[in-house]
Formats: sequence, structure tokens, C-alpha cells
Amino acid sequence: MTVNDNLYEHDYFFDEKLKKYEEMLVEFFTDIGQQKRVNPKFLKMSSFLFLHKKLTQKALKELTGFSTGTISTFLSVMIGSEFYTKELISGTHTHIYRYNGEIEDLTSKGLDIALKSFLDSEEFLKKKKAELSKLAKQSKKGASHLSHRIDQILRTFEFYEDLLPIMEENELEGD
Repeated sequence: MTVNDNLYEHDYFFDEKLKKYEEMLVEFFTDIGQQKRVNPKFLKMSSFLFLHKKLTQKALKELTGFSTGTISTFLSVMIGSEFYTKELISGTHTHIYRYNGEIEDLTSKGLDIALKSFLDSEEFLKKKKAELSKLAKQSKKGASHLSHRIDQILRTFEFYEDLLPIMEENELEGD
């Protein structure tokens, strides 16, 4: 299958201000997949393909930092599944790789696991924060520092809890 190269006018680099969110999402999807014992390199490539919808091997190499051989190996495996396709850009030797599944295919079980994990972790961390507050009142060394770190983690959870419904809503609307 070939694709017209003027259909491939996709700038795969996000604005610098959005790069940290892209990195957070890639890390988030990777963490979910690793709970299912999926290869982290496969997860990172899948995450970028999901976020960008279509990428060349060169773009994947630049985004992931993986070697050309690693990219090629994993793309071969991905193309063997029903969710990924490879299309030749007409007049070139370059292919576009796409993730053709729905967000649910990539994340439904993963999101369920992640949300349950967030809720369980959030509850655990709030309990630990309460214990640390008592220890901080007793002037225990490091209690305030750990309490501050827990606050940072909880804020990260809030980010994901806010972001996940927006992502799902946007995907359902077709962007």
C-alpha cells in the first residue's frame, strides 16, 4: 500500500512547551504496560505512534533515541499485529507506520489498572502523609521532606486524573 507524500505533512515534534506533557504521557503508558510485563522499548514506540498517529522510522528514532536496528526490529513485530500498519510514501523508499486501533485497544485494561493503582496509591500516600505529619510535629528528621515529596506525587496523580477523561473524550470526538 502506498500513500501520497503530501498527505505526510505531519510535524512529529510538539512545541517545546508541550514536550513535557508528551514525555509524561509516554512515561504513563510505559508504566501501565510494564505492569503487564510488556517490553519498555515496545511500549515507548507504541506510545509515540499512538500520540502522533503516524510516524516514519526516522521520526521514531529521533523521538525514542533508539537505534535504527531496534526500531526496525520492533516495527516488524508491531506490523504483525492487527493494530499497526506500514504504508510506503509514494516516490520514496520511506514508510509511514500507524497505530490504527482505538484508545480502548491500547489502554482500556491499562487505564483500569492505572486508575485502580492511582486510587490505591493515593489512599496509601494520604495515610503515610498523616503519619508523617505526626512525626514532623515530633521534630523527626526528614518527615517534612518526605511529606513534601508525597504532595508532589499526589499532584502528579491529580494531573493524570484530570488528563485521562480529556484524552478519552478527544479520541471519541475524533480529535
